[in-house]
Amino acid sequence: MRATVVIPTYKRSHRLRALLSCLAEQTGRGRVGDGLARVVVCDDGSPDDTAEVARSFESRLPLVYRHQPDLGFRAGQARNMGIESAVGDVIVFVDDDVVVSPHFVSAHLEAHEEGLARGTPRLVIGFRHRRFGDPSSQPTLDEIRAGELDDRVAVIGAEGETVGAQTRPWIFVYSCNFSVPLPSSELGFDDGFVGWGLEDIDAGYRLWRSGLEIHAAPRARVLHIEDPAPRDPFRCEERSLPPVYDTYVRNAVYFMDKHPEDTEVRDWVKTDLRWYVRDETRGAWVKNGYANDVDRVLHHCREELAAAGRTPRPHAIRPFETRHHDAAVQARATDDARQDRNESPA
Repeated sequence: MRATVVIPTYKRSHRLRALLSCLAEQTGRGRVGDGLARVVVCDDGSPDDTAEVARSFESRLPLVYRHQPDLGFRAGQARNMGIESAVGDVIVFVDDDVVVSPHFVSAHLEAHEEGLARGTPRLVIGFRHRRFGDPSSQPTLDEIRAGELDDRVAVIGAEGETVGAQTRPWIFVYSCNFSVPLPSSELGFDDGFVGWGLEDIDAGYRLWRSGLEIHAAPRARVLHIEDPAPRDPFRCEERSLPPVYDTYVRNAVYFMDKHPEDTEVRDWVKTDLRWYVRDETRGAWVKNGYANDVDRVLHHCREELAAAGRTPRPHAIRPFETRHHDAAVQARATDDARQDRNESPA
């Protein structure tokens, strides 16, 4: 089994260098030339030396560099470039501000192999720990675990052991660390999500609804290096920095209206959005500490989405088809064998 790692990035070339160095030093099943088939750097229009840093690893990694113009925060669209360039049997998504242990890729591959052996294709999630400051070298798994705990452990356990028992396991799919089989019918990020928030939850929801089991891999952990000015408004809250909720609130309504038949999605979004209100003086969505009229929030957001041409169409989930997946895996294995023998396809 072989994996492609996809990294969306924007103007963090020093962080990208650290992550690529970690991937070049993968061991076991996930090492270069074995389980690590490709690394795709997906540049969201960086004005710095991101392209040069990425290409400097071409001798150490099976690296592909993709670029799109800077039209604002478009991490989902950047990941879609990576999906287009992916090869192998599994695609692993990580962010550009993390570092990983030498066993990271192996841990994802092993979780997928275990699922397939049981006849259950998986969406594999891994935990994210946090720290301030760059590590001096590639972290071990124990050093990653020593970082600030992932917020999800309070619900799904320290090893993610209860994620499969959750009513809404898709809310635990974070784009900084998850993987899915190639091909998957619902693989892709909806470019109707604009700015920060929920494009990964939507992808996780669709992949889960298509038939993938959401499974946590305890050894597939990343260490997130804290940014002085995080995009995540909830992280800003924790650090007493001014949060910006606008894109999150609009994206939440977009997500709900995209899946209108699902009461779990509707109830989750409405429960969350009742804490927000429109501050007309600032022209922004804010939290005011009260449970507000959520229907007014939804109405206002729908007007904003309509004015931006972003009213979602209801989405019909396409089921994951094991027979198509197995046929694609076999075809790729045959092509790989031909390449090893320097043969051309018939």
